[in-house]
Amino acid sequence: MMAMADQKGLGRLWPLLFVAGFAALPWLTDDRYFLDLVILFFVWSLIVTQWNLVLGQAGIFSLVQFAIFNLGGYFTAVVGVHLDIGPAWSFLPAGLFCALFGFLVGLPCLRLRGPYVALLTLATSSVVLLLISADTSGFTGGGYGLYGFGDYGFRDLFGSFGKLVAHYYFALILLVLACWVAIKVMKSPLGLAFRALRDSEGYAGAVGISRYRYQLLVFTLTSFFIGLAGSFYGTHLGLVDPTGFDFGTLMLLLAMIVVGGTGTRWGPILGCALLMVLNEFMREIPQWRDMAVGGTVVVFLLLWPRGIADGLARLFRLITGRRSGTTPASAST
Repeated sequence: MMAMADQKGLGRLWPLLFVAGFAALPWLTDDRYFLDLVILFFVWSLIVTQWNLVLGQAGIFSLVQFAIFNLGGYFTAVVGVHLDIGPAWSFLPAGLFCALFGFLVGLPCLRLRGPYVALLTLATSSVVLLLISADTSGFTGGGYGLYGFGDYGFRDLFGSFGKLVAHYYFALILLVLACWVAIKVMKSPLGLAFRALRDSEGYAGAVGISRYRYQLLVFTLTSFFIGLAGSFYGTHLGLVDPTGFDFGTLMLLLAMIVVGGTGTRWGPILGCALLMVLNEFMREIPQWRDMAVGGTVVVFLLLWPRGIADGLARLFRLITGRRSGTTPASAST
């Protein structure tokens, strides 16, 4: 019992330490490249946290989430360039637009199962990319993309470096909010319904849980937060273009979920941190980068198939079990 209490206490404490540590970081360094890298970590963590709800909790093998992320940026860019509506005003509408897009994509895709969902959502992403790239009207900028669609006004308030710091805290707040919603969903009856559908669809249907309705709900909810992340990141870069749909990045994000622990609460963030560190370490030898990431995924699938989060939980139970004078088995009951 003491081990379980320690585990619960640490489970509540480390997210606070995580947020406090990152909140203090801009006061400890003025390295722009490093802070930009951490902002990217926040954005990728938000995406994989929400994607994990779809893939790990609801059991939907969807590949359209990365396209939804880019659409959030394109929405903000298009209304900024053509309607002169700044990113501050289009931020929430971008999330709502992506939620609607996720809902419309989910209507046909979620009637399918397994690999057919993956194929149809991947095809949807490809169609979106082709429509954007082939546009010659100037609406989406075609292959050149869009830029000069405004910002949040932080530069005028705080200066150049202050703008970067403001974006840093903006991204951190977005990540905290998305994680809070994800945890609430996982711990709610809604999360229990998702896991029931994932593990035994026949049993879930027998107790009145509609697979189509519940999966469509999580698809729409996560699309909203992923769209917000896309809107923010497009504004942060000041540019959106078709290179944002890079297939390698999509695979990297999926690898983060797998390495961190599919279906776990904090695993995707841990996987994101590990693979971003590895990716940065291999920056000088890009020809080996993809191989290193792929090799890491293979190693985890073979030796640690449930990811970093599960491994750390087992290690913690082992340590606390020994300290309290109990076996790991008794500590977990």
